[in-house]
Amino acid sequence: MRLIKLVFISLFFLGALITAISALFPSTVIVSRAIELNCTPDKISFYTADLKNWSAWMSDWKESKVVVVNNKASVGSQTIELLDKNDSSVRYNWVATGQAPYLVQFEWIHLKDNAYVIHWTFEQHVSWYPWEKFQTLLNEKVLGSKMEVELANLSNTILAESVR
Repeated sequence: MRLIKLVFISLFFLGALITAISALFPSTVIVSRAIELNCTPDKISFYTADLKNWSAWMSDWKESKVVVVNNKASVGSQTIELLDKNDSSVRYNWVATGQAPYLVQFEWIHLKDNAYVIHWTFEQHVSWYPWEKFQTLLNEKVLGSKMEVELANLSNTILAESVR
């Protein structure tokens, strides 16, 4: 009986310690990447603001079955829905199974002549649960490297079209 009591008390304090450590992590995590590109804002908008055109540059969309209906796309266990767009940005709600939803934004900022910076952000708000907080530690590493690859694909797609 004494051993069982010791195990329960130990598990309680271990759980409390893990929860206390996770409370030190932020509840909002933002991963962002940017790329500079020489093109018109219309081309950037064409490829980022219309989900039907994402298949030209998103590698996952080339490999998976994608269903786009109106302003909502389904890719495997993920759904991406257009929230709003304007002349210089577009925002999406990106939901992946088993994770808190992401607010995804593309914005293109004019530098000079036809030079623009395309800034892509994933913003995620998580609850206080330790497993959600610890999961956000992987966002920068996994999501960031994927975003760099996809931005390079976007750049190549836009530049290839400009050559034609």
